Amino acid sequence: IRIIYSNKMKESIHIQNFGPLRDVRIDDIKPLTVLIGDSASGKSALMKVVALMRYIYKMVNVRAYLKNAGLSKSPFRLRFDSLLHDGIKEMFGPETEVEYTVHMPSGRTYTIACKNGMKANISVENEDLAFFKGSFVTETRSVVPMWYARGASIRGDLGFFFHETFNDFFQAVDQITEQPLGYIRMKMLVKQVGMRKELFVVPNDRHHAPVKLHHASSGVQTSAPLMTIVHYFANGFSFTSAFRRSVLSYLLNGDMLSQFRPEVNLQDLKKYVHLYIEEPELSLDPKTQCLFINDLIREAFYRGDNKRPDDGRQLGLMFATHSPYILNHLNVLLKASYYEKASERYPYINPDEIAVYRMDDGEVEPLMAIDNKTEHHVINTIDLSETMEDIFDDYVSINE
Repeated sequence: IRIIYSNKMKESIHIQNFGPLRDVRIDDIKPLTVLIGDSASGKSALMKVVALMRYIYKMVNVRAYLKNAGLSKSPFRLRFDSLLHDGIKEMFGPETEVEYTVHMPSGRTYTIACKNGMKANISVENEDLAFFKGSFVTETRSVVPMWYARGASIRGDLGFFFHETFNDFFQAVDQITEQPLGYIRMKMLVKQVGMRKELFVVPNDRHHAPVKLHHASSGVQTSAPLMTIVHYFANGFSFTSAFRRSVLSYLLNGDMLSQFRPEVNLQDLKKYVHLYIEEPELSLDPKTQCLFINDLIREAFYRGDNKRPDDGRQLGLMFATHSPYILNHLNVLLKASYYEKASERYPYINPDEIAVYRMDDGEVEPLMAIDNKTEHHVINTIDLSETMEDIFDDYVSINE
């Protein structure tokens, strides 16, 4: 077994009375966290709360970095209400409580709490400073190819999380010319046509001509933007550029650069990318879902020839799914971590990297278990076949 993430940062969250979430406690948010459950069970709501708390913690780290660098006046003022997008504000009620805690290898802990407002008046020590980047890939991403193709001719507001998804995709295709889509044996090409870029998909064997992305099948239109975004954050996203945009421009505009005496070099900060994905299986058949998960894990967890950038970034995936095929296939990738030859064929998942939860009645039920025969870690997927059994029971119960 390959054990990684030793001496790592650990996160926990406790949510009470937030929309459909009655009492949710996750003591260790793993690098791969998977949520499954009925429609409207709160999967997306949970991801959005985690994303919100991590964003606040990111800004706390930026403020601490500047304060520790000699700037007595904080450049960032967070208005909690301004962070509540796409229905999140309505889910916060008088009984809502959220507590998010980061446990650092140093032994120090940092907690952000939301109860009748936000409490984030914490100062992070230099040793514990980290730089977070989050990307929420919404289920409405099927509109992204058409939105990109039409550009400024499209008007309207599809919500905060859609526009975040689109902006991340836009930045990604600005850097690449070719995105492999191995799970469907195709690739996406980014071509300069006149003054603008256009997106095409073409089979690897070239058995037909390139097709514009927004004319491709629905499965390609939903999965290609997602895979492109993951590839971008795994390899192309620049933490240095992001830091300059968010911090140095402020220092220059405020004429405070002369006061800036950083005690920690930017390149020495721990760097984390957190990706939140709604329904990675959208419009994909069961077999392709499994192949897609292979490519997703290979990209995000740097398996095979995919090498981690020199800045040492770590990616985390949290996704919500309705697919029992995906969960059963994750068991294949888990088992592969126990066998050397299998781990060369599959983008394996280490047991300490994954947690899976079933959401029901406003709570989360852990689905990780130990196989009694092999003592391997597995995902308990037995109950996920209930619907097929119910359909079969209905079928056999019908008679003349």
